[in-house]
Amino acid sequence: MDSGGPSGPQPPPKVRAYKKTPAPLLIPSLPLPPPPEAASYRPLASIQPEATHTLPDVSNSTPEFPHTQPRLRGVRQNAAEKERQKFEKMEELLKSLPFDNLGDFLAILFHNRPHGEPDRRGTTHSVMVARFLHGLDNIRMSDILPLIYHHRSGYPSINSASSDEQDLMFATHGSADEICNARPYMSTWATRLVAVEVRRQVGRLTKDDPTDPTHHVHLCAAANERSKAHVVTWRDLGHWSLKKLESRYWRRGAGDLIMFITEAAAAPAFEDGVAVVRARRPHPIIQINAIASFIISRNRYANGELAMILGIWHFACKSHVDVKRIYCRFGNSVADSTSRNAITSMTAASLEEWRSDVRVGLEGGKMPVFLILDNVQEYFQVNEQGIGRHNELKVGTAGTSIVLDECAPGAFDAKDHHERVAKNERRFLTPDALFDDLDLTHIGRVMPLHWARVLVEFSPHFEPLLKAIATLFRSSPIAKRRMREGRKMKVQPLGTNGERSTETQGMERAIEDFEHQMGLDPELAKAFLFWIRGDGASYANILRLTKYCTPIRNFPNKISTPEIWHTGATDLNSTSENHYGPATCSDPSSLSKCSSTAGLKRPSNIKSCDYYPTVRNLTLIWTAHVLDCWRVFFGVEDLRVHIESLAAKNELPDLDAILRDAKQLTERYTSQAAILRSLSTRTSTNPALANKIPKGSPWVPPVAAPSSNAGEEDSDMPGLADIVEGADAARPPPPSKDSDAPKVHEEKDDFDGDRVLRNSQIFLTDFGWWIEFASAVPEGDIGRVWEIMKLWIFKFAGSSHQNYMSYLLEVYCLLRYESSDALRDTILDHWLLNLSGELGKWIPGDLLQEHYNRWLEDMIQRHGGEFDNKFYRQTISPNVDHFLRMKEEIETAFSLKRRSKTHTSPHQRDELRLLLTMFKEEEVHLFREGRSMGHAAVNQFARGVRRLEAGKLKDWLDKSSCVGDFIAEIHRLAADTPAENPANTPADNRNITMHPESEPPIMNEPNSHFPRPPSSQSTHSTSSESSRSTSSNESSGSAKSFVSELGAVDPNEPEDDGDDRSGCRLASGSTMAMWSDPETARMEHFDEGYGEREEEEENSEDPVGQEEEIPDPKINPYLDEEQVV
Repeated sequence: MDSGGPSGPQPPPKVRAYKKTPAPLLIPSLPLPPPPEAASYRPLASIQPEATHTLPDVSNSTPEFPHTQPRLRGVRQNAAEKERQKFEKMEELLKSLPFDNLGDFLAILFHNRPHGEPDRRGTTHSVMVARFLHGLDNIRMSDILPLIYHHRSGYPSINSASSDEQDLMFATHGSADEICNARPYMSTWATRLVAVEVRRQVGRLTKDDPTDPTHHVHLCAAANERSKAHVVTWRDLGHWSLKKLESRYWRRGAGDLIMFITEAAAAPAFEDGVAVVRARRPHPIIQINAIASFIISRNRYANGELAMILGIWHFACKSHVDVKRIYCRFGNSVADSTSRNAITSMTAASLEEWRSDVRVGLEGGKMPVFLILDNVQEYFQVNEQGIGRHNELKVGTAGTSIVLDECAPGAFDAKDHHERVAKNERRFLTPDALFDDLDLTHIGRVMPLHWARVLVEFSPHFEPLLKAIATLFRSSPIAKRRMREGRKMKVQPLGTNGERSTETQGMERAIEDFEHQMGLDPELAKAFLFWIRGDGASYANILRLTKYCTPIRNFPNKISTPEIWHTGATDLNSTSENHYGPATCSDPSSLSKCSSTAGLKRPSNIKSCDYYPTVRNLTLIWTAHVLDCWRVFFGVEDLRVHIESLAAKNELPDLDAILRDAKQLTERYTSQAAILRSLSTRTSTNPALANKIPKGSPWVPPVAAPSSNAGEEDSDMPGLADIVEGADAARPPPPSKDSDAPKVHEEKDDFDGDRVLRNSQIFLTDFGWWIEFASAVPEGDIGRVWEIMKLWIFKFAGSSHQNYMSYLLEVYCLLRYESSDALRDTILDHWLLNLSGELGKWIPGDLLQEHYNRWLEDMIQRHGGEFDNKFYRQTISPNVDHFLRMKEEIETAFSLKRRSKTHTSPHQRDELRLLLTMFKEEEVHLFREGRSMGHAAVNQFARGVRRLEAGKLKDWLDKSSCVGDFIAEIHRLAADTPAENPANTPADNRNITMHPESEPPIMNEPNSHFPRPPSSQSTHSTSSESSRSTSSNESSGSAKSFVSELGAVDPNEPEDDGDDRSGCRLASGSTMAMWSDPETARMEHFDEGYGEREEEEENSEDPVGQEEEIPDPKINPYLDEEQVV
């Protein structure tokens, strides 16, 4: 391009003035641009570029003009021009290089001198290479390598001589030096370099993490004293989590290479460079599993990452041995033998730690633990029988030690307890004092709340009130003594033994074995009481031991209490026996008639019924009774339609109004005075009563149908006589006089009351107390539970379960007369257990032991042997709690949503509708004079009051007070002091009588009232009132006035058969727990998931009289039925 002046019209150029000394510079004037018509003018577009050059862009170039001074700055060039010049210079440079080829040049350029040799490079050479390799220049290695790798000349074409190298991309075999093309070589070189680094990183992961002292890559299953290997413990498994493992793999890998590669392989997709994690089969878990398998493949001892945990998990899940072998081959699990050895080692470690804590507690001056025990049994069938091989009942005893986490100092002081027992203040207990201790004001408050809850749960329009009802249950004055929220108790199951705890000697040996396992040193423990708990039969045996072994082996230091769940189960059997009535009963108040109407199964043995089905059926019937009472109260035909009508008018009552109405209903139907009034028309229709039951239609007794002539046949329906005759033959015969089945009740001629109404009132009262008992247990309100148990003292006294009257009286005297404040509070605060710390998850101690027993009994079926074998004592029994919890923990660790524990029972809306229809048509809750339909329930509470007044309490005191006199005599002889009351010796006190002149302890004394309300600083919520008035306005507050109010015994009341069924074996049921919803306090059935039993077999060959009471682990009012197949 011509470098002359610019052509065409241009603006005048800018003139630069330069200041110089000594004289200013004179710049001549510039000539004007030539006109467009000038011959030298050519349009820019007409100028053709040269063939070998590109026309530079001159739009931004500075115009040139003639001036007198030399140019100080070169002409400005654009990027394209600079790049062109660089290519020209590269061409000249490559032509002038004294090297054979480019590779020779690059080899010299990036020469890396060996260590110890002089550097032959020049300064410029070494500095430029160093700057480039350090990335200090604008162009770095990150720019060069992609150019080389993606260069079209670096990949062989199909027609080239080296086309076979296309298959050598990322080659893992062969010599990489033989690859000629750049791209295949670079991929192969990078692949093998990464492989070396991955191997190095996995090797690093086979060693312990130096930054985490709790990390042990090798968990030894067993080791001798010389071994330095870390033996696995349950604490190691407790520290394990997938999140920690994933974090460790990312942290310990150099550049996170191994996690990066496995994530690239496992992640389903990437968004903005971030891996997408799926909800199903999330890839981080798959990565960890793969890396853990790599580690154990490199080091067969490195089982602490995943293999040991999953090996024990397989054992806890009772996986088949073939499954364990396959997963062991995969490297995901250790061998089954290793798992068993590890569990045995963990047993020894955990028990030794437990014994150490017990020893520290004893040395610190307190009893740190208590014991729950129960018999275990399983009928073991032998398929191939022979000598020494026959079907037998495997029997043993299992126990669990539990920490006394809220125990005041000196609570279990044996000396203080013995002094209280020696005073024998229980002799002054009277029915009046026992009745006065009932907090009937509390019962009058809580029962209307249950009736209100039934109404609120019946209609969805009342659903917003559920949370308010839950709040009332959990706050004062309804709540009496709630456990501290968030409290999580620590347990340690002990090794089973082969003793028969139903026998006195067997119980003694079993207790001594458990004390040895817990580390209760006799010398350290002799100053403390030891609390042992069990079911009814175990409790009776422990009491027997304290009597027989008082002078020896520190058995006077043993105290015991009956367990809560078995007590409730016994009351359920008592209610079932009292209210089912004859199987063919037509009385709508009987459970038999209700069951047939709703299509429910009647228990084959109403005196010992299946627990969960009976609870479910009776709860439905009780709910129907309550709802029909509400219908009668509102005076409507259909309760649901009435509520919907009120909701449409926005006239629904608030909770306060519902509670006021529920209070009237409970006084009308569940008070003792109301039950009494139903026996007479005069008292039921008394105009002075404001809250009386409405009167129904006149009742006409059914007339028996005339017998048809067998010789005549209905002409309209031929053959009907044969059908009726066949039906009569198929009907079960009426119960004989000597049969245990309920007999048809016949009223006397002068009866003018309403037996059907009275039966329903007694059932509403009896089962209402059980509902209160069952709902208070999961809430952890031991105060409410104890109030019901005190009522059951009278109820059991009036039933055929006399032993439980004695059990509850014994524990009542223990807590009232023979315990200090600290001991009483400690017993109450540990009577219920919570292993999760969650609200609404409290269970009785015997129910927890039943859960453990079920797992043990299932292992007997699988493995055989005896309960005192090493396998059960050291491997299974002490770790059963860990096994049951480990399954849930593993599910949580693997991000699995826990399976719903809610029992999937079908709804009972249709059954409820049928019952409500029957109650309305039969006018069950209206008074109908003279109505009686062959069933008469007994008011066992009133009968119990009469029996205790008539001498049953005195007879019990005559027997139980001998122990206190005996201990007092031992203390007197030990002190070598004369007896203050020679007539009060054990020999003379066998027939002790309570004289009126005997002065009992002052009942109004703060120390004599039980339960004592805690101080204002206590964490338990208690009732602020302690009134002793009954729930009825007409009732009084003492036993004598109460009995006089009842008047004479109901002349038509069925006679007691005299059969004491306290020791009957509880029937099978299910392992279900009633837990309360944390928000609404609604009772729900949950399956704890404590293992799955493949088959439940009836033990038809169980020897009769083997034991007094053997609770079944499947019976459970608080757990669900899902795990029973």
